[in-house]
Amino acid sequence: MRKVIESGAGTGKKDGFILISLLMFLLVISVVVISLVRNVTQELSVVQETVRVKQLETIVQSFMYTALQQEKFDGITEAVYQLEPLLPGRENVILRVMVHRDNTLGMRFLQVKAEDACNNEFSLHQCRVDFPEDLIQQLTQYSNILSAVQFEGNNPEGEYVTITSKSDGAAFPHFSAEDIAVWASTDFPSLLELQRDGLNGWIYFSREKVSLSKGLTVHGKGILMFADEAVFADDSVFTDRIIVLADKNLIIGNNVRLDKALLLCRGKLTVGTDSLINGAVLTQQQVNLGNGTRVTVDTEVMEPYDSIISY
Repeated sequence: MRKVIESGAGTGKKDGFILISLLMFLLVISVVVISLVRNVTQELSVVQETVRVKQLETIVQSFMYTALQQEKFDGITEAVYQLEPLLPGRENVILRVMVHRDNTLGMRFLQVKAEDACNNEFSLHQCRVDFPEDLIQQLTQYSNILSAVQFEGNNPEGEYVTITSKSDGAAFPHFSAEDIAVWASTDFPSLLELQRDGLNGWIYFSREKVSLSKGLTVHGKGILMFADEAVFADDSVFTDRIIVLADKNLIIGNNVRLDKALLLCRGKLTVGTDSLINGAVLTQQQVNLGNGTRVTVDTEVMEPYDSIISY
């Protein structure tokens, strides 16, 4: 009889151990399943968001292309569109076309931006410069440099033109680099980036004083905007078309070559010796040219300019 009781007790312990093990196994399985479900849910959410952002990118790229094509015929106007909900998620999408113009420079800035209810957004920018006729006429009618005041230095008489009043034809375009800085494609690049990558058709802006290193060679077209003094050091070379908008003084060193440049300087322009500026120059204050420096007219710098489409 005692043996039977002992056998029953052992069986109860064994069953209890099996039950606990089974519960532990089920607990582990449930944790694994929950973890897998959570990971799948997170991955699905990431995939859905990625799909939505890609859809926004496609929408913006399409509208940007359409707007630029429309501009050739009817011009571009600001607009807001409520688009059909996107899948996945059925999120509503707002698309905005924003336009800013600086008429004295003939600059048109365009932004196309799409955003959904989940705060996903994507935007593209583009700038076009189509100089006004009076500015083009002024820059082509007079040789080389136009200035609101007299030249400094010992410059050959008759080689450069000074216009002292608007009634005489002066039409220095009113602009402020700060006013259009928000439309710049990117901050001003480092000297290493300039040397390595060039300008790539973008718009660059600097609020701080900029001094380019000696012997720097920069390829690619672009628009350079300076809110403070800018210095192009000795032996610098810009090989492609550039537009320079300088709010303050612009200093160009010795033996500098600007192959196709339009310089619009609100401050004082100083150019060192033996430099070449091929293009057009318009200054609002004094001009000082060093010996051997030449400014040659190139009307191509006044043709319409299109920046690249940038983020």
